Amino acid sequence: MHTEKSLLSTAANTDSKFVFCSSNRTHFDWLDRVLNEWHLKQQEMAPLDMLVARMSACKPQLLLLDFSGNCGEEDIDCNASMIGLAQRLKAVLPDLQMVAVGTMDYPDGAIAALRAGVHHFVDMHADAEEARNVIRKLIAPDTMAVSESCTLIALAGARIGIGTTTLAVHLADLLQQRRTVQQTEPRIGLLDLGLPVGDGQLYLNAAGAFHLDEAIRNRHRLDQTLIHTALPRTASGVRIVSLPRTTNEIAGIAASDTVALLTQLCPYFDVLIVDLGGFPHAGFISRIAQAVDETWLVTDQSVGSLVSLATLLKELDIHLVETERQAGKRQLIVNRYDTRYGMDAEQIAERFGLPLKAVLPECAARMVSAANLGKLLHEVARTDPYVRAVQKLGADLLKSNVDRRNRTDNRLPQWMQRWMPSNNNKRGTK
Repeated sequence: MHTEKSLLSTAANTDSKFVFCSSNRTHFDWLDRVLNEWHLKQQEMAPLDMLVARMSACKPQLLLLDFSGNCGEEDIDCNASMIGLAQRLKAVLPDLQMVAVGTMDYPDGAIAALRAGVHHFVDMHADAEEARNVIRKLIAPDTMAVSESCTLIALAGARIGIGTTTLAVHLADLLQQRRTVQQTEPRIGLLDLGLPVGDGQLYLNAAGAFHLDEAIRNRHRLDQTLIHTALPRTASGVRIVSLPRTTNEIAGIAASDTVALLTQLCPYFDVLIVDLGGFPHAGFISRIAQAVDETWLVTDQSVGSLVSLATLLKELDIHLVETERQAGKRQLIVNRYDTRYGMDAEQIAERFGLPLKAVLPECAARMVSAANLGKLLHEVARTDPYVRAVQKLGADLLKSNVDRRNRTDNRLPQWMQRWMPSNNNKRGTK
């Protein structure tokens, strides 16, 4: 039996608002690993009145309840305890979000969760991403439609200096200026991770010093207010997160933490663009590539760029676990294209076995002229061929957002679909 002191200190002294009620350490370790972008704390089992008092005191944002039938102590009926706790908390904390945790191999737990009025379920035998999706939808209910339609795009340059960051900033700003068919303002975010550090933020004239390392450290606190107040913002409304300025800070940033940050940011944006132009670590690029919807590989027609592109693709193949599946997400953009340079864009795409996403024409002189005025090219030459090509990329992205948002799915939740057929098949059996 746990003392009241130990129970009350289990989830105390923390700013975490995610609590898992169970004495099963194995289950907690699994959840903590899967939900690593959130600060999860364990509340061990106790008499019902004590648990209700503890939850009333700490007022968690999200409570996960162990409906596995094995909450760590043989003398405790987990399902009965969880039902009682859920029902009591609905009365004293009506706004508390609750999630059942269990497995489809134990249908009694799913039935008990439904009986308790807990309609969200994390299956510990399912894919980890499914568990994270359950949590995302609960913690950002007002932005659920945006979350479901958020498109993640990574731009990886074959080498430094071929215009990857230039493409990223023009795409972000043009997207932000567009209107959807519902006449709503798009929410566009840019992770400015290209080298030299901060060029994207510089080109977009966005002031602010809230960098990637700070965003990662504070990702469990990210909400609409923090995004609006902390993230640097352009005049058009693009939100930007750049790399920190020092080499040591950059070296300390892990790809897994950056992916977790993307997960946290997604509910608040229609499109998130990750500029990886010139980023030197293929392993980092690979992890981002696995997390996004599409990776646009940017090259020009020069021999140096094409050799660098071949090297980048080989390194990505080495790091990717599921190369064939991920390869379908890679697309090629040929930048600074000029027919006088020899090899055409289709030949380059065929040579590397990549779908050709876009061809962006040579416009170096016009781009420099606009930059010297402190402007992006579309701010001084709206009908420039380069601008029209980037506008086409943006229009395609926003159309995919609208298509996703307009899809309706009236089916039962995925976890319930998986359980019910097997349960129905057992009817009439002994």
